[in-house]
Amino acid sequence: MLTRAQKEKLVKEFAETFKNSSLIMFTDYKGLNVQQITELRRKLREKLESGARYRVVKNSVIRFALKEAGWDIEEISHVFEGPTAVLYVEEGDPIEAIKIVYDFSKKMKGVPSFKGLYLDGKYYGPEEVEELSKLPSKEQLLAMVVGGVQGPIRGFVNVLAGTLRGLLYALNAIKDKKSE
Repeated sequence: MLTRAQKEKLVKEFAETFKNSSLIMFTDYKGLNVQQITELRRKLREKLESGARYRVVKNSVIRFALKEAGWDIEEISHVFEGPTAVLYVEEGDPIEAIKIVYDFSKKMKGVPSFKGLYLDGKYYGPEEVEELSKLPSKEQLLAMVVGGVQGPIRGFVNVLAGTLRGLLYALNAIKDKKSE
């Protein structure tokens, strides 16, 4: 059992963490055993290293930490019912973390169940987790942007090269005609 001072320290640590997190996801972990939670944490560590953590936390600690971090918790009062685990991402791609937990939940037949999440300061309900998990990762988005920028430039270079090639063919044809 934690003392009041330990709980206050824990609330301050979580509040600081929540201020720096791009993703705060709330799940109901009921139905998972320690081995399964450890597997989920391992998958998160493989992709995001130490940038993401999945922790089982008392609802009161989460509520006080969010309040201290400046989050509006009135709209998410339903999150604080039943057992709660929190996934937070301080470094790395938050969409990748959502994908990992969503895929794990599908594999485990709906466990953990989603209560909601904050992604870059905006709240999303549990029904929106599936759509968020289908978003492309940061690397994929960057590749799409680079490809989009590169396409017109490549086309322009081909047009210029085609014009120069045409001029070169015409000059070669004139040279061949004169040499005859």
